[in-house]
Order: sequence, then structure tokens, then C-alpha cells
Amino acid sequence: MAKKQCHSELVTFEDRDHEALMGVWWTGVLLKKGANRFFSEFLSSEVQFNIMMVLKHSKKSPTQNELGERLLVDKSNITGLLDRMEAAGLLKRLKVAGDRRCYHIELTRKGLKILEKVEEPYRNHVKKLMSIFTEKEINNLNRYMARLQGAITKEEPNALEDKE
Repeated sequence: MAKKQCHSELVTFEDRDHEALMGVWWTGVLLKKGANRFFSEFLSSEVQFNIMMVLKHSKKSPTQNELGERLLVDKSNITGLLDRMEAAGLLKRLKVAGDRRCYHIELTRKGLKILEKVEEPYRNHVKKLMSIFTEKEINNLNRYMARLQGAITKEEPNALEDKE
């Protein structure tokens, strides 16, 4: 099987800004595809892993809406994701007193067991992947991404809103 080329080998850019933005985009696509392959033995997607990590590391059980907001998942998608995860026994919904439409979300024992199996290998995978950078470069990368995210939300104030 021939090795696939990355975007910079396939496209010539006249505009450095566009090239940089497409580099960020393409890297995101590669990370998402790699994460889905990495988690496929235990979970159906990296989004499920992200949900489970938020649940494990939250000080209090988030509501369904809070979870969607934290992970930038729209309301209709978070409902379906949580339905599938609940059906698989990975999490449970707990009713909020006084609000029949609101639920807190918690991991089940099964969800915690799966997370225990996958969290350390995932962290090791991330360390290996990021080992190409020095600590200073990682700090710079984090700053650059935060600046880009800030510019996006300044340019498009509703960038984080659901499209309805």
C-alpha cells in the first residue's frame, strides 16, 4: 500500500496564512482519525473518550447541557451520544431535583473500568506523539492555538453556538 501524502505535499499555496490555517485543519483531521483508530478497541469514538474524561475529572457531575458546552458538541448530538453510551452501560443519567428535563451525568463502574484501561495508554501515546517538540515549543504551540481560537471567536462571536 502506498503511503498517503500530507496536504503540504499535495497542494502549493500562494498565501502563507492559508497554508498555516490548512496545516492546523489537516493536523486536526489526522488527530481525529488517529484517535478513532486508537480508541476503536474500547469505544466507538474519541468523543466518547472525551466525555468520559470530563466526567471523571469534573469536581461535580455536569448536566447534559454543561457537558455539550464543554466539549463543543451541539444539543442534538450530545443527546444521541449520551443515549448510546448509557445503553452501552458507560454512564448514567441522574435526575435533578425540581427539574424534570435536566440530568446530571456520571460514569458507571463499567465506564470507569474502560477508562482505566485506556487512559494511561492514551497519555503515553500523546507523550510519544508530542515528543518531537521541546517543552518551550509545546508552550508556544499552546499559546498559538489559544490566540487563533481567540481570533476566531472575536471574528465570529457565535462560533461556539449551535447552528439552529
